[in-house]
Amino acid sequence: MQKKILVDFMDVYLGKGFGMMNKTDIETLMFHVFKKHGLLSGKCFDDSLKLQITEAKARKLLYEGEIKYQTRNKDELVLYLRIKIGECLQNAYFSKNGKEIRFAIEDKYLRVALNAKLRENNYFADTSFNKDIVSLDEKAFQEMVLLLVPNVQKEEVLRRLTEIELDENINERDEYIKAFIKETIIQSSVVGIKQIGMLLKQGIEIISTL
Repeated sequence: MQKKILVDFMDVYLGKGFGMMNKTDIETLMFHVFKKHGLLSGKCFDDSLKLQITEAKARKLLYEGEIKYQTRNKDELVLYLRIKIGECLQNAYFSKNGKEIRFAIEDKYLRVALNAKLRENNYFADTSFNKDIVSLDEKAFQEMVLLLVPNVQKEEVLRRLTEIELDENINERDEYIKAFIKETIIQSSVVGIKQIGMLLKQGIEIISTL
C-alpha cells in the first residue's frame, strides 16, 4: 500500500514539475491520496483528530481534493452519486419541518454534486438552515430517491421515512394533550368540579383515538 500511495502522489506532484506545487496544493493532494487508500475516512471530525488539524481545514482539504484530483465524467458522476447518496440515506437521521425533509451530508462535494443533479431535473435543495443540512420538499426528495438511490437501498430509506411519520404523529398527539390539559386548567377557574370531570372524560376518549 505504501508504494501505491507514493506512486499516486508522485504522479501528480511531478506532473506539475518538481518543486512547483505550493504547500496548500501538496496538503490537498496528500489528503486526497490518503483518503483514496483508506487511511482517512472522509469524516471530517475523525480525520481532523487523526491529522491534528481543525475540522474546518479537514472539510476544505476534502472538498478541494475531490474538485482538483478526482476526475469523473457525467456517467461516472451519476454512479458516484448513486453509491454515496444511497449510503448516506441508509444511515441518515431524518427530520421533517412542515413539508420539508431534512438530513445531513457532511461531504461538501457530495452536496454540491447532488444539488447540480437535482437542478438538472428542476428541483432544488436548501442548505441555508445549516451548511451540513440538506432540506428538500417531499416531491424533490421522492425524485432524488427515484433517480439516485439504488433499488437494494430504497426499502431501508423508505422504512426510515415511515419512522419519521410515526414520530411526527406522536409529537402531534403530545402537543394536543398539552393543549387540552392547559385548556382544562384554565376552565377549572370558571367551572365546577363536575364539569371538569366531564371535560377530562371527553378528552380521554378523544386522545385514545389518536
